[in-house]
Amino acid sequence: MQNKSTEKKLNLDAELGWTEVREEFLKPCRILILTHKNPDGDAIGSALGLKWILGQLGHKVIVAIPDDAPLFLKWLPGYNEIIVNDRKPNGNISNLLNECDLIICADFNTPERLGAIEPLYRESGKRTFLIDHHPSEEPFTGFNLIDPTKGSTSELVYLFIKKLNFTEHLGIDAATCLLAGIMTDTVGLKVNCSYPEVFETVAALMRHGADKARIYHEIYNTHSADRMRLLGYSLSQNMRILPEYKTAYIALTISELNSYHHLKGDTEGFVNYPLAIAGIVFSVLFTEQNDHVKLSLRSTGDFPANQFAQKYFFGGGHLNAAGGRFPGTMKEAVIRFESVLEEYRELLAVSR
Repeated sequence: MQNKSTEKKLNLDAELGWTEVREEFLKPCRILILTHKNPDGDAIGSALGLKWILGQLGHKVIVAIPDDAPLFLKWLPGYNEIIVNDRKPNGNISNLLNECDLIICADFNTPERLGAIEPLYRESGKRTFLIDHHPSEEPFTGFNLIDPTKGSTSELVYLFIKKLNFTEHLGIDAATCLLAGIMTDTVGLKVNCSYPEVFETVAALMRHGADKARIYHEIYNTHSADRMRLLGYSLSQNMRILPEYKTAYIALTISELNSYHHLKGDTEGFVNYPLAIAGIVFSVLFTEQNDHVKLSLRSTGDFPANQFAQKYFFGGGHLNAAGGRFPGTMKEAVIRFESVLEEYRELLAVSR
């Protein structure tokens, strides 16, 4: 595999390039898998799924992440072996980048998503490979497999190993991690999965030992009492509905989060609840951070949450699921949001 200066794109529906990739992955080497900051289930699931499969092929594989994942993902097989950069800033990652033969990037479309690891990655000069389902923003790997039509990177990982005829190396641990990634990015197979192939992948992973019922329970039914109270407060006290725009939003300050002993990942999924209201097609969750306001955006139908995030909030993502940020106060972020909704009034009016 070549370095980052000569990017090669792979296509699951074509044969070009796959022989070379298969031959490369049949040669045991030292592989470092990186995924994005604030890692979600798809980031961790795809990275660990790859780790287990490539380990079976004889590679020495290490997964590293910029910061820790939410508690509800830490039960996944292999999570305790992940290197978390903000626990040991940059020293370990720098050594791993120097020692590895290949870097695999999973579930992010720009090196900026690596946070503090980004400059080290850019200086590494190693062979690189990207697997992702987000629209590409900039070429930063030698090879890439990008398919925005897929609901998750974890699904792409399965299709990747299937294309390479490596499914015999897919054990129960890898299957569990990949199915967890699919389950989180599709919100329990409710969104981003309106095509039959995703269910074929789910069935295949279950045949390889993944326990769908247990995965769903661990991800969606193991919350703390504080998290449930925070959800109740968010919906009863902090949700604002703008019927003229078919929009609803929730805004949570640091003080409000702290009053419910907020832990990382506690607000995961909150943004989806307003979409259950009849007539609402666009939902946004604002959460105040130390130096900015984070936005999670969700939509239904053909309303482009990703375009909205990119145009106004330094973000991006998928058609119906995106993220963004605002470098100001919560009040300023909400004012900005409400002011730009008018530009989308007509599109929101016909969306459903």
